[in-house]
Amino acid sequence: MSSDQKVDASSLLVTTIKGVGEKLSQSLLRLGIRTVEDLLFHFPIGYHDRTELKKIAELVPEEDFVIRGVVEKVSQTFVPRKMLLVKLKDSTGHIYIRFFYYFPGLRNIFKVGAELQVSGTARLGRYGLETIHPEYEVIKNNEFKPQILPKYPLTKGITHQKLRKLTMEVIQLIKEDKIEIPDHLPKHELSQLDQSIVDIHNPDPGSNIEDYLVGGESPARKRLGLEEIVANKISYLSIKEQNKNRTANKFEDDSLAKKILYALPFKLTDDQNNAYTEIYKDITLGSPMLRLLQGDVGSGKTIVAALIAAHVAVEGKQVAILAPTTILASQHFQNFVAWFGNDGQVELLTSKISAKERRAKYENIQNGTAKIIIGTHAVFQEDVSYENLSLVIYDEQHRFGVSQRLKLKEKADDYPHQLLLSATPIPRTMAMGVLSGLDISTIRSLPPNRIPIVTTTLPNNRRDALINRIKSAISANSQVYWVCPLIDESESELTGIEDLEKILSKEFKQDDYEIIHGKMKDANKQAILEDFKNKKTKILLATTVIEVGIDVPDANIMVIENSERFGLAQLHQLRGRVGRGTKDSFCILMHSETLTSLAEQRLQIITETSDGFVIAEEDLKLRGPGDILGLSQTGLPSFTFYDLLANQELQIEADRLANEVIKMPPEQQKKIVERWFPAHLELSDV
Repeated sequence: MSSDQKVDASSLLVTTIKGVGEKLSQSLLRLGIRTVEDLLFHFPIGYHDRTELKKIAELVPEEDFVIRGVVEKVSQTFVPRKMLLVKLKDSTGHIYIRFFYYFPGLRNIFKVGAELQVSGTARLGRYGLETIHPEYEVIKNNEFKPQILPKYPLTKGITHQKLRKLTMEVIQLIKEDKIEIPDHLPKHELSQLDQSIVDIHNPDPGSNIEDYLVGGESPARKRLGLEEIVANKISYLSIKEQNKNRTANKFEDDSLAKKILYALPFKLTDDQNNAYTEIYKDITLGSPMLRLLQGDVGSGKTIVAALIAAHVAVEGKQVAILAPTTILASQHFQNFVAWFGNDGQVELLTSKISAKERRAKYENIQNGTAKIIIGTHAVFQEDVSYENLSLVIYDEQHRFGVSQRLKLKEKADDYPHQLLLSATPIPRTMAMGVLSGLDISTIRSLPPNRIPIVTTTLPNNRRDALINRIKSAISANSQVYWVCPLIDESESELTGIEDLEKILSKEFKQDDYEIIHGKMKDANKQAILEDFKNKKTKILLATTVIEVGIDVPDANIMVIENSERFGLAQLHQLRGRVGRGTKDSFCILMHSETLTSLAEQRLQIITETSDGFVIAEEDLKLRGPGDILGLSQTGLPSFTFYDLLANQELQIEADRLANEVIKMPPEQQKKIVERWFPAHLELSDV
């Protein structure tokens, strides 16, 4: 590389860095690092504080440290397994260092009398204070160099030291003006991109570590947070723009939808009507719809989706409805048959059917007899061929990845309309900041006949009182869900189904209760649910398999064991299984006698409100965006630098920049998204 040449970092493979051969490059590829730019955008997930040199006597268990000392003793032991054990001392005391995996040459470094600087995390071990696999270096002079060292996501064959070394070599090339990181954003007032990247990987030792993490105040963190949120916005806005130039079938015939509406024993709520109108408008525009329909538990999303499906079916086209579980798919099938009739238009497709039945169903789908195909992952298997798939509905959309959506999209001749359903309300703050480019319809209000659920907490030492209450309730024809976090007996403080069955078997008759969990065969689960629905069973002892897809109006009591171990969203989902009939409904949250502060806050929130949108906002505050955004229960992207709660000024600037970037050529937009959310690029093909 000549001195007067500045090369784009994205055009340089990591193999151009000294010391990166074939084996190391393959390891880096597992981290998504193919180019020098990829390496620079492989950001730290935290930092080690190596700014203060301590004496061994000052070390505190579970805290990071940097010490200097002399090797007093070295031994190899095979108990409980092979390891190198080093005793390091200074003027105040000693600490043991353990290496479980080590190369033979390590003994040449840790020789008796050698002076070393060691950094790691202290802990209490068998012989006193110790540390496992610390970082180390031979002391060459008495000068101590304070450092803030980055911690990176790793993979087999890659260490923090290796990534730091490679990154520092590239940073040196930036400082020497030999490579550049193009800044694709329009003009703004924040710091330069290349300097921000350098500072994030190599913070000033005199600065505050927190300033470089999510929510921090360093110019570097703010600059990278700005580009990160712009990239996220563009990933959704670009899909919207691309869809405007794609063609899709128009579905304007509402005759079947009206027929279904007139036959319903209830009226739609205003929110349901508004959502239906918004979605109906989308499917008449002639370009593919991509819309999220979110609503609280029991708000009536399914009937809205069914009315949209009626627009497609009445014109002889096909609808695929993808559900995450067989239980939910079966529930949808029963509802759709009730609305559309049992004339073969509606098919249920799961993996648990006979070969003969499967062939018949496949034929009905291929020749277009089946208009509405409901199922689990079976609906996009290779052998399933659609005649004219035009609408895809994903229920509990966060449970399906991009690759699964691609498989189903490929079943259509062109770009089908897509409707994503979510019973996990997305906080308004998040919807505005993260999904600003996605069309969202919201059903917030519940049907007027829904009876409020009374939610209470109860410590485990009052279980006898609970059992007496349940006995009284089932004698008055109530039905009970009793949820445990585990199936097997547990040696921990968690209550398993088998633990609870031992208790219930002494208090209730054998035919009062049945057990259901995810490891059962689908046919068995369905039979047990039918017994419960038909009131043959009074208590359903279950795992969280009942979280979605169960609709038993007469079930009016929900008991949740170890409630302090569940997240707010899951507690709310489980609670939503009751309160669907005419009886007063109750949710009892069992918990251990001692609770953490966070668990107390969660249980207080869930007992004080039944509004899923309020709960979602509170959950966001408790978890923080760095956690909740990456959870499967939301299916939303996780941010490295952007703080959804704290960065309102960045949000405003990001909105301005995103509106400018979306006018740029698609290839330039792609470069911004690719740096931060490469998986989002696949969404444009879904």
